[in-house]
Amino acid sequence: MITAFWDIDGTLVRSPGNRTDLFTETTATFGVEPVQPPGPRDGFTDRRLAELHLGSSGLDVARVDDFLGQLDDLSEAFYAHTPRETVPGAQRALALTKKAGWRNGLLTGNTPRRARVKLRTSGFDLDLIDWELFASGGFVSDRAELGRQARALAGDGPLLVLGDTAQDAIAAEAAGAVFVAVNTDADQLQAIAGSAELAVESLSSPEFVDFVASYRG
Repeated sequence: MITAFWDIDGTLVRSPGNRTDLFTETTATFGVEPVQPPGPRDGFTDRRLAELHLGSSGLDVARVDDFLGQLDDLSEAFYAHTPRETVPGAQRALALTKKAGWRNGLLTGNTPRRARVKLRTSGFDLDLIDWELFASGGFVSDRAELGRQARALAGDGPLLVLGDTAQDAIAAEAAGAVFVAVNTDADQLQAIAGSAELAVESLSSPEFVDFVASYRG
């Protein structure tokens, strides 16, 4: 059986550039003035981002689990009234792969609570996902480790990772999986296309639909 592990942010739901920074808000709950970590952070796991925000604001990185708990609470409240916009074709793509006999799992930087609330408030049918196939960045800092977890969960059969960043390509390589690149930004898609078996700007594109119909692993 074919198993597909989906990233969430940028792959199933949009990541708006002006989104509320819940990590900064979480840092402030610790009673300090938040200091933004330097450098790009696209594709980082929630745990790694929590460590960076704690460290840059002078807090003990060992408090990462407390940080993630606060982040979960803020996320539940925030997404209840500000749901993420879905990536075009994402909901139909999950239904399409499920109908084709694939198992749909998640390989996401999000904690389990944040993953569920983002998908639920954005209108996804959570029954299309096998929640036993869940590699979560709430527990590990390294995206490659998520890939290894995905492989352990999936077993030895055909495995795909679908994502929008180079970090997802890293996870796919660690899993020994086929990488499918999905990004609505043509330049960003081009940057990761070389690592992918298929690169599409939309999950509703004929190329993706044909790929699902013909892929046998």
